[in-house]
Amino acid sequence: MIRYFFLSLFLVLFALPVQAQIYDTKYRPPSQEWMELNTEQFRLIYPKRYQKEAYRSLSILESESSDIGELVGGNMHRFPFILNPENDRSNGFVTTFNYRSEVELSPIISKSMNPKSGDWLEIVLPHELVHAMHFNSNPASVTRLLTLFCPDIRRATHTAAPAGFLEGIAVQYESHNPIPQAGRGHYPYFRNQFRSVLGTPEEWSMGQLIHTSTYTPPYNRHYIGGYEFVNWLLETYGDDSMQQAIEYHYSYPFLGFGTALRHETGYWPGKLYGQFSEEKKQNESQRLDEIANSTDSLSEEIPFSAKCKLLHRPKWLDETTLVFFGQSCNRTTGFFTYQMETNSVDLLDEVSITDDFVYDLSEDEQNLTYSRYHSHVLFDNVYRGDLHVLNPETGRSDRITKNLRLFSPARFGSDLLALKTAANQMELVRISPETGEIRQEYSKPEHSTIVQAAPNPFDPGSVAIIGRIKSSQGIWFENLNDDQSILDENPTIIFENGSIFDLSWHPTDEKLLFVSDHTGIMNVYEYDVQSEIIHQLTDSKFNAFEASYSPDGTRIAYVLQDQNEQTIHTINRDALLWKEIPQKDWQFDEDIKMSFERPLMGRDIAVDTTAWQPEPYTTGFAWLKPRLWLPSYEEDNGFHRPGLTFESVDVMTSQAYSLNMSLMAERFWYDASYIYKGFYPGFQVEVYDEPFFVSFPVDEEDETFQELLQQSRGASLKIPIPLTLESNVRYSSLYFEPQYFASQIRFLDPYESSTPVSDFGTRHTLGFRTVFNWNLRQFTRDVQPNSGWSFFIEGRHALNTDQFIIETEQLSVDGTLVKRRGLRAGISRFLSPLKRWNQSLRLSARVYTQTEVPVFGILSQYSDLFSETPLPGANNVGLFDARYTIPIIYPDDGGLLLPLYLSNIYLVLFSQTAADLDQSDSLSASRSVLGAGIRSRFRLSNLTFDIGIAIGWEPDTNNITYHFGNF
Repeated sequence: MIRYFFLSLFLVLFALPVQAQIYDTKYRPPSQEWMELNTEQFRLIYPKRYQKEAYRSLSILESESSDIGELVGGNMHRFPFILNPENDRSNGFVTTFNYRSEVELSPIISKSMNPKSGDWLEIVLPHELVHAMHFNSNPASVTRLLTLFCPDIRRATHTAAPAGFLEGIAVQYESHNPIPQAGRGHYPYFRNQFRSVLGTPEEWSMGQLIHTSTYTPPYNRHYIGGYEFVNWLLETYGDDSMQQAIEYHYSYPFLGFGTALRHETGYWPGKLYGQFSEEKKQNESQRLDEIANSTDSLSEEIPFSAKCKLLHRPKWLDETTLVFFGQSCNRTTGFFTYQMETNSVDLLDEVSITDDFVYDLSEDEQNLTYSRYHSHVLFDNVYRGDLHVLNPETGRSDRITKNLRLFSPARFGSDLLALKTAANQMELVRISPETGEIRQEYSKPEHSTIVQAAPNPFDPGSVAIIGRIKSSQGIWFENLNDDQSILDENPTIIFENGSIFDLSWHPTDEKLLFVSDHTGIMNVYEYDVQSEIIHQLTDSKFNAFEASYSPDGTRIAYVLQDQNEQTIHTINRDALLWKEIPQKDWQFDEDIKMSFERPLMGRDIAVDTTAWQPEPYTTGFAWLKPRLWLPSYEEDNGFHRPGLTFESVDVMTSQAYSLNMSLMAERFWYDASYIYKGFYPGFQVEVYDEPFFVSFPVDEEDETFQELLQQSRGASLKIPIPLTLESNVRYSSLYFEPQYFASQIRFLDPYESSTPVSDFGTRHTLGFRTVFNWNLRQFTRDVQPNSGWSFFIEGRHALNTDQFIIETEQLSVDGTLVKRRGLRAGISRFLSPLKRWNQSLRLSARVYTQTEVPVFGILSQYSDLFSETPLPGANNVGLFDARYTIPIIYPDDGGLLLPLYLSNIYLVLFSQTAADLDQSDSLSASRSVLGAGIRSRFRLSNLTFDIGIAIGWEPDTNNITYHFGNF
């Protein structure tokens, strides 16, 4: 069985299409002056101006590698870590293809990460290192044979495990490293999303715990569920149980991760899930019994008609009107207003704001200031935060700043306070709203960051600031009119066992709302500045956060974790808990002082950095060594064609090549391409020398033919110019690619290929390709866009003609390379008559016009539901398509033993009309097909498929056809 599997696997790999280049390239912002630090284990690449952060990063990686190796196995040898400096949509990843890790240096600003974990580098680097070492785990196994062909493919064997296990073990380590209370495993915002569904109809199945969620929040469910299951597995079956399962799965990946768990624990996944679920529900029942005065049932949810709601930060426009930010699966993203008297919800502005969801509403309610990401026009994956102001009355939004990387605005007199990206931290700055310029930058202690600033409306100049030093996040009160340095004194409010979030001032009294999770649940608290008393206001079962007072102070509105959704609730002041919190629980003490001074990653022994020597990064020539090589074999007209395919890419993914070489008919053949994106826009070059068998009639009456070998060689140059115009709720882009082709053909006797039977004929061709997308919008559960336009046009024009003569003993042929010309163009319009049900309509028209010797293939453009090729031989064709999608169900569920995950099932109604434009009456010469089908999106392990079955009817011929696959 094992031998059969690997033989099949090798055959699949060897049969990879020669043009299927697997190594991608990307544009990076220029003028970074890249440097590198090297140790035996790591190669850290970074911009020179961030050398301090580079030393900190490499110290973290070196200090954590030993413990991570004990958890997942694996080892490192000059593994590349790249620190990206320009992207504010922060994240990190490890890829097995071009094996490396990339981390955005700017910190995540949302609630998704536990502040107790420390700074951004202490959070992200250990997590990504777990993935890197996991993927490089290489126990003795026949799977090692893949290293002979491509170590990247061998490493990718680990990614056959469901994503929840990959992320679960990484979150497990970040939660149990030497930093006290670190990681999402100790974070109520993270874990209470799992607890909120236990014992309900929404409880996650085994498949939902460990498969990525496509259409149902939380969209990080595989992180949450993966951690809960992996943590339970280690506690129940031993600290090495996950490593043993990883190694077994690596040895027998075709058996699936469920079998690996069975081998390690003695139980199949269904039984394990039963044990896990029973224990978790029992623990949760005990936890809920301790919450005697829950305020959840005393609150009132505001209506918002949408699926999978994620609502944020309600603020009061007046006594009966709320404004909030909303995301959902079947409505647009943006600011909404809720009118209590009429129970009506209206869209205020369609926009996606930054992940902190912090915005400011002026006292006169005429200005709503927020931050949003702007994509870079030229470079890949570069988003920067900037400030905008929205007028709630007119709906007009204006941009205040440009490329300043600003977030979390708050009115401060006639100015604005905002947070600004500063390497891996956030600093506080003061902005002029008229000019968008920075007037003041406030210094702060080392290894600290700013989370939110809330100016005190009752004390001009005074500002409540949520700051974090190392792992402790609390509230400081600062006078920014007098001081240019902040967080120098001890915080006023800080909890040893939790963090603080979401500042909001009382409208009439000097009282401050905030949120803390020190009890294991996020709840809303109020601090009375004058009396220095803190009261707990909510007593939620799960999480309550982002609260604000009504204008008269009689109610608060806040966000509640409601199973898989986050909804907005209001509650009267009289129904609140009003539990006073002892001062000793929230005042600065020696334990917190020690947390301010803890060493890097909480380790007492520092990494020795004295031998590290920064040096300029150079691409060098080592990257030319193939990362992948695969043998191939074809048989064509009785001729054997063995070959080899090579591919590689440099570590910065700025250049890549693909080379296919083969032998046939005693000649060497090749097809090579090279892509360079080290500067914008870069270029792509291809050179080739390829064989094709062709037959020429010798005697048509006797139907005898002579077979010759056509040698086609040439080169092409393409210059891709992608422009991203907008990437927010709507997407607009322009792509233009000028092209040049030089090609030659001649003919050979396949049995004596060293002797040509013709000279070369040469053709030079110019071409271009353009795609323009305008205002495309797609909701989470849409199958295709529901609004916007898409245009494309592509053309080829030969510059010359050429002639050649084929002379053999049996025939003499005069050949001509004519001036081939071709143009194809199309337009698509996306509409949605019933967008609340995620239904969408695409109408498209395409035109092909070309010379008798065609440039573009048309056959592949016809619907597979035609009973036969509708317009055989036609080169000038018009196509009109309509496609209406109707989602039916979103199971968003699957299994583990059989790693099949069903995302959705949807109905498709479609039609295509093909018209021959060479006919005087194109309409009468047209062919049409009407069809309907049912399709499904599903995953087998981590491979995604979207296929279905359809029936078609041709009105012209009354034929009925069936098709399985893509349509």
